[in-house]
Amino acid sequence: MSAYFIRRQRAMTRRFWGYALPSILAMLVSGAYYLVDGIFVGHYVGAAGLAGINLVYPVIMVLIGLAAMLAMGAATTISLQQGARQLTSARQTLVNALWLVLILGAIAPLLLHHWHGDILRALGIEPGSAIWQQASDYLTWIGGGTLLLAANLAVPYLLRNDGRPRLAMILVSSGAVLNILLNYLMVGQLGLGLVGTAQATLISEAVVSLLGLSYFFTPYARLRLSPSMLLPRVGAMPALLFCGLPSLIAQFNLGLLLLLHNSQLMIHGSVKDLAGFTVAGYTEAVFVVILQGLAFGIQPLIGQAAGAGRHRDLRFLMMMGLKITVIYGMVVWLLIQLLPRQVAMLYTGVQDPELLAAAVRSLTLNLAAIPLEGVLLFGIVLLQSMAHTRQALALSLGKTLLLLPMITLLPLWWGRDGVLLAQPASILLLAPPLCYLLWREWRALAPASTAKRPVPLPSRQQQGVTPG
Repeated sequence: MSAYFIRRQRAMTRRFWGYALPSILAMLVSGAYYLVDGIFVGHYVGAAGLAGINLVYPVIMVLIGLAAMLAMGAATTISLQQGARQLTSARQTLVNALWLVLILGAIAPLLLHHWHGDILRALGIEPGSAIWQQASDYLTWIGGGTLLLAANLAVPYLLRNDGRPRLAMILVSSGAVLNILLNYLMVGQLGLGLVGTAQATLISEAVVSLLGLSYFFTPYARLRLSPSMLLPRVGAMPALLFCGLPSLIAQFNLGLLLLLHNSQLMIHGSVKDLAGFTVAGYTEAVFVVILQGLAFGIQPLIGQAAGAGRHRDLRFLMMMGLKITVIYGMVVWLLIQLLPRQVAMLYTGVQDPELLAAAVRSLTLNLAAIPLEGVLLFGIVLLQSMAHTRQALALSLGKTLLLLPMITLLPLWWGRDGVLLAQPASILLLAPPLCYLLWREWRALAPASTAKRPVPLPSRQQQGVTPG
């Protein structure tokens, strides 16, 4: 390898970690928003408050999924356009993303208000009960603040694609700290209950959104905006939404996974088994958040390299990301399989041996394929970042379609253990097509690793603007 390419790889390695590490930290901190809500509600409101949050959380996950679709669709399109030096188009994509966030923030609260009671009843909440009031209060405020939720989620994606991963990390971390302080004040001191914790979350999201979006109107922004640029291009919006569709499906998968496992464990297991599965869920959540930080962090680098046709850089990023994902997944898998009792005790303690045994069983069985789960997550984001949306969408939908028969049939043979094995079985079945798609992409990049052959961008009609 020539001295030039050695220097190039060293520079790419620095950029890789310069984007990945702040993103990982930001993802860990952003996950604390609703965790903090749960902690304060558990201490100051009680069981009815916790139940209220948990029961309406599938609705919140839908809103998060829609916001993630907008954010990832915009991030992918912007990075590809920047790589192809189409800065005018990238600015227009940013403007379109802001309009879509605004539209989602306007429509979702109206729909939630119209079907408010129907949604609560569909979630199995009894009208007039204490949980009904708690869940209603929380859904009213969080749903009404969908604009802030969506803007808060979009800000880190947009800032990273403007070359500001550290600023994204600082804003997200500051928002989490503010959320803790406001929860302490409004829930702990003022006794506002779920209304207070929802208001604390929305105020924190509002501060992050305002500061993050206002950055794009300053001279420091590469994609600097001005009021005269804020006209939308409606024709380009469907392509943006399609680019982000795998993110919506991934969020839907999480909600479906939780719903199906909970219902099946109550049929084939016990309350202790359900609580033990929660331990596996928390452990998996930490694993996934760190990998999402890695994948979403380097997404701008992948998109820019794809847009510019820098195949050698793409191969380097792909290989480095997959190596880290596999090594990290194997370390976590070994930790779980060799020390499951110690991991479970972090959540359950030793006071309840039956709960501890259920948690150990859930960890070892439900997370048996966690290295492949990591490769699947990274592979979907990788393909999505390179504008291979159909392949990414096929993998996301494939996981859902495989999970449905697995979680229905396996418990008929193996009972409770069949429920826990449904997810790893689905991932194992999805591994061959995943490996084939990644291998095919690797082969496609190899012959042209030194040539500039940009990834096709949407047509001018789809973009709605003339490339700059």
